[in-house]
Amino acid sequence: MLAETNKTQRIILAGTALLAGLFMMYVAPSTAMHTLKVALREVMERLIPFDPDFYPAVPVLSVTYSIWMVGLWLFGAFSVIFAKKIYDGAQWARSALLGFSAFAAVAGMTMMIPWMVLVVADYSKGPVPGVLPPPEGVTVMPPVIWTLIFGLLFYYIFLLMDKDSLKNKLIKLIPYTLVGVVAGMVFMNGQHGVRYLIFIPEKLTANPPGEFSPLGNFFTNLDYYNAMALTTISQTQLDSLKADQMVNIVTKSLKVVPQVVKYSKPTYDPNTLVLLLGGFMNYLSSFLMILAIPFLALRKKFGYYIVLGTALATALIGFQIYIVRHSFEWMVGGLLSLVLLAVFLLPVFRKLFLPESSK
Repeated sequence: MLAETNKTQRIILAGTALLAGLFMMYVAPSTAMHTLKVALREVMERLIPFDPDFYPAVPVLSVTYSIWMVGLWLFGAFSVIFAKKIYDGAQWARSALLGFSAFAAVAGMTMMIPWMVLVVADYSKGPVPGVLPPPEGVTVMPPVIWTLIFGLLFYYIFLLMDKDSLKNKLIKLIPYTLVGVVAGMVFMNGQHGVRYLIFIPEKLTANPPGEFSPLGNFFTNLDYYNAMALTTISQTQLDSLKADQMVNIVTKSLKVVPQVVKYSKPTYDPNTLVLLLGGFMNYLSSFLMILAIPFLALRKKFGYYIVLGTALATALIGFQIYIVRHSFEWMVGGLLSLVLLAVFLLPVFRKLFLPESSK
């Protein structure tokens, strides 16, 4: 899959490996931590007091950013170690660096989005009243944008720096770019899934229920609530409502719709299952897509079929969540995964990743 290189190209690749390694150790985690601190401060000081729907962002971002930062440092160290093997022409080392760079690019993409949602976005116009606008002087782009930019730069250098023809390089760009984009989209949908799965309405009240109460357990609490109404209602409003009371709720599209928010009797809610799968299954699928990249470059069947399986799984859960929750971002994610599946099934791309003798 990766063509042979000449000495000049190997020098460039080895130098890029050293640079990428140092960047992933000494720059990328720092930009990630800076981005995380500001995003958490904004969500805790400006958003949660008025809209507790945002409180799951604190544990979700704390854990996922930490995983990205630890991975970046570790893969950075491996990049430095593998630089000599890349200079020697070892394709496995170059393939590994392709995967490490993909990890950095997807990390930068997924760590950038929360900044746009929590720091830059203006919720002061509703639907939940009281939220302050973003602070003055905040930059549109977060510090972690450089992890995305340099991650992509390293990725394409390791992909394209060889003696392959221009035609083949252009062909390679399509599947390798698409798998990275879809991995990022899948991870972000995973963030949304986990966020809404672990959201418990009483979490911020004076006497929240314990995990052994059906109102305090991730898997049972949504049976007592209108899951979609919870996304546009404040804690104060929620606490004032009685069970089975019909009230006017302002939806995310700013339409007023009469509906019940609290139920006196539990009713099975399909949101719990689709959020579990659309959350943690999407997390795993995103990392598997990144893991598949080095194996794709080495033309190993493992990588090819990992992409097919994760693309199908994430496409179907995206469509399923759209049916249950009517959330457009899930439809977009499902369609992107379906496009990835279709691209990898096309003969022109299939033969890039599988030896002709494969069955």
